[in-house]
Amino acid sequence: MTGRMLSSHQARLSVGELVPLLAMVMALSALSIDMMLPAVATIAKELGAAKENDAQLVIGVMFVAFSIGQLFYGPLADIIGRKPAFYLGIFIFIIGCIISYQAANFQAMLFGRLLQGLGASSARIVSQAIIRDQYVGEDMAKIMSMIISVFIIVPVLAPSLGQLILKRYSYRAIFLFLLIHAIVVVFWLGLRQPETLTIENRKSFDLGLLLKEICLVLKVKSTFLFTLAQGFVFANMVAFLVSAPQIFADIYQEKERFPLFFAGLAISVGVSSVLNSRLVNRLGMMRLASVGLVIMISFSSLFLAYIFFEQGHPPLWVTMLFLSCLFFQLGFLMGNLNAMAMKPMGDRAGIAATVIGGISTSISWGCGTIVGQNYQKTIVPLITGWFLLSTLAFIAICLGAVVDRE
Repeated sequence: MTGRMLSSHQARLSVGELVPLLAMVMALSALSIDMMLPAVATIAKELGAAKENDAQLVIGVMFVAFSIGQLFYGPLADIIGRKPAFYLGIFIFIIGCIISYQAANFQAMLFGRLLQGLGASSARIVSQAIIRDQYVGEDMAKIMSMIISVFIIVPVLAPSLGQLILKRYSYRAIFLFLLIHAIVVVFWLGLRQPETLTIENRKSFDLGLLLKEICLVLKVKSTFLFTLAQGFVFANMVAFLVSAPQIFADIYQEKERFPLFFAGLAISVGVSSVLNSRLVNRLGMMRLASVGLVIMISFSSLFLAYIFFEQGHPPLWVTMLFLSCLFFQLGFLMGNLNAMAMKPMGDRAGIAATVIGGISTSISWGCGTIVGQNYQKTIVPLITGWFLLSTLAFIAICLGAVVDRE
């Protein structure tokens, strides 16, 4: 593949190494979430959580910190460079892993998870900035889809790995695994990935200028609208992540086999991501994202109608069938929506990644948590959330397309 470099003097890795490297970097947050899914109930019980739904906070707190952290790493990556900003984030992440490993109560666990989210947010921002420094438009969307197709191995394997660790050792050993992963990726990126932001292109710290840059990003209406769409789509994922362990344990009594079902859904995202990387140059980002959302809205509305006839407890095979159809559309949305939002940003890649990531993650956490907290041993809130959030995302990208054409 021949991607377009934005600066002729910037060195870059081959696609064959860049894709697995950035997939490993981006996997930092996914591992921190997905490996914990089989353990959240155990953690909440052993550390004295007040309510059953408080177990969701082990995941939710990390999303909060993840959205807040992105507000800092984008400007920082523009000031000191992509790699130094990542090093700082990894340091904070490791401290968070150590605190969670040693946590004696639920509050200490949540504080450690907070630091993990703050640290892991650097991985998302730096990865996006490195890609945007070197690729643009459909080329960027193709690279993102390739990364997602490799990255998707993480949610396929992570819950099973977390459950295996939980059976043989303790949930605390999961944090040791996360710490080792962080060390591996920081050495790999540090030794192999060239710095993509040259010294002459770095910005000096100026709060007034920083606020001006943020305003300039927000003034690009298409970027703002595509960011909203990305947030609504990701909110579906957050809603599933925080409520799925309870759904499979309470409704279907499938706590032990939950990682296998989760892996099947993740594989559907990986397949569609590979398909997207093949089709995006031919059909375009907007068309693929629009079709994906239309299908998502249609299937979630059909599933919702079916659920009401089943009193909120459809058979497991029906639930998995519909969820697989919904998850399959994510491969046409995640990389495309981000590339669509980043496309006009040019040399504002760092601050743009911050604004886009901060807004989209805040929306996804807020909306996803609301859906998750409404869980009452029925699947109705989850699917209702998917329908409403997908509809909002579709409206946002339609408005974005109109603005783009003006």
